[in-house]
Amino acid sequence: MKITESLKKKFTRSVEIVPPRNGSKVDVFEMLKVLESLKLDFMSITKGAGGSLRGGTLPISYFAQAKFNINAMAHFTCREIVRERIENSLMDLNYFGIKNVLALRGDAPDMQEDYEWKDGYKYAYQLIRQIKQLNGGKYLARKGFDKCDGEFREGKKTDFCIGVAAHPEEQSGKRVEYLKKKVEEGAEFAMTQMIFDVDKYKSFLDDLDKAGVAIPIIPGVWPLDAKWKLEQAEKKFKVSIPQDIKEKFDGIEDKEEFRKKGIEVTIELCRKFKEAGAPGIHLFIFHDVELAKEIFSKL
Repeated sequence: MKITESLKKKFTRSVEIVPPRNGSKVDVFEMLKVLESLKLDFMSITKGAGGSLRGGTLPISYFAQAKFNINAMAHFTCREIVRERIENSLMDLNYFGIKNVLALRGDAPDMQEDYEWKDGYKYAYQLIRQIKQLNGGKYLARKGFDKCDGEFREGKKTDFCIGVAAHPEEQSGKRVEYLKKKVEEGAEFAMTQMIFDVDKYKSFLDDLDKAGVAIPIIPGVWPLDAKWKLEQAEKKFKVSIPQDIKEKFDGIEDKEEFRKKGIEVTIELCRKFKEAGAPGIHLFIFHDVELAKEIFSKL
């Protein structure tokens, strides 16, 4: 099912998992068994998060749907990939029945802010445009081979549902401008980077409404079940954690106690996002499927 169809019917519950590092002993199929029991509306599978070496996005997406009946959304990155390779890779998704695609620029290796882009697309909206063209039956023409005028030839229309990333705390001040451009190119829904501030989420929705951007915006929530997450959220991912949330963890040093409090805080945060008008909740869980099970069973 297209994610946009789910969003029209209900408040959605979903998770994002990261494929294991290449060579890891993590059992992906055991993870999928647990996620199947949660009756999620969909799950997303990252690709090259943080510029890391983690293959498996496409096969995990396929088996999630074919073997475990979990609606899957494959992350699709375009950083330094020429459009011919992009078309071929999108055809792979199409053949495997993956309709939901999260169109992303992609991270530079180790999140290098000064990374020099080389070839191919530099921005996500360029990828979105190409996916939309395939949905319209426009395929790249081969010069000197295809008997057609222009850069496209006509073919069978694909039926991808295009999701994108939204950045309520975008530092450049162009958070609305960037998302609006993606919507103009064909984006149908968005998921935010991890966010902990409900007021900033509401402010973002208000600004989008004023700009005429009317797509569902699902907040991405990183469960605060460990102390290191509090530190990494602000230091590495450049997102803010409200002071009142930080204070809830004051004096807690025991890991199990911290996890218990973190789950309580995360559940309350999810409820507040729903009250603020969120169309669903997307949990960033990496490999911790039991965490998702615990949160969603109490939400």
